[in-house]
Amino acid sequence: MQAMRRVCVLVAALSCALAVASSALAVPHLSDGQTRQISTLVNRWVNDVVLRKNLADGWTIAGRQLRGGTTRQAWIAGRSLPVQHFPLVGTDFRKAWYVQWKTPTAMGLVVALRSGRGKNAQMVQEQTGLVLRNGHWLVNAFYPNGIFRLGKGHSGSCASAKCKVTGLNDYAPSPTGGSALGGSARIGTRWFLIGVLALVGIFLAIPLGIALRVRARHRRAQAEYLASR
Repeated sequence: MQAMRRVCVLVAALSCALAVASSALAVPHLSDGQTRQISTLVNRWVNDVVLRKNLADGWTIAGRQLRGGTTRQAWIAGRSLPVQHFPLVGTDFRKAWYVQWKTPTAMGLVVALRSGRGKNAQMVQEQTGLVLRNGHWLVNAFYPNGIFRLGKGHSGSCASAKCKVTGLNDYAPSPTGGSALGGSARIGTRWFLIGVLALVGIFLAIPLGIALRVRARHRRAQAEYLASR
């Protein structure tokens, strides 16, 4: 009876966790006005800073964190800019983004930028952070978190240009193997079942939901961007 009560408590807690996770996975809602504002900001940022067309204007839409210790003079001169410069396909990037999360004063975006053609064609996924200051959104973070090579002859995932995909994890050191804990585990059947319930619920349901939702948003954003070319 005591074991059954423990199972019921655990299942109830798991249900609450799943409910919270489902709420967190909901796509953030932006009004039409907010969407237009962010679209304009992304388009300005990519043209001004990534393509280096107007660094002076880019300074005005950069947040404090992204400016760091750089002075306005050094920024405009193009010295030690925290944003990589590379040629892109197209000049209109108003649809090249989607929102991941949002709070009243901050927002996380993914900006998908295409560069190169033929076998050198690739899609660079830029993780972008926005912050609200005095009623205006500013770009406070901008860094690549994935490269998808669209040309033929690429396969796999690694840090090399020969691979189809390069992500942040590809630059991480390889695991050394081995176990941090020695000996064999000893656990009763009831607690084993309880553990299975918890692990299945947490380590399968939640990550799977996150992966499916993020993948769907990413594919939709890429399709809209490529269709506009």
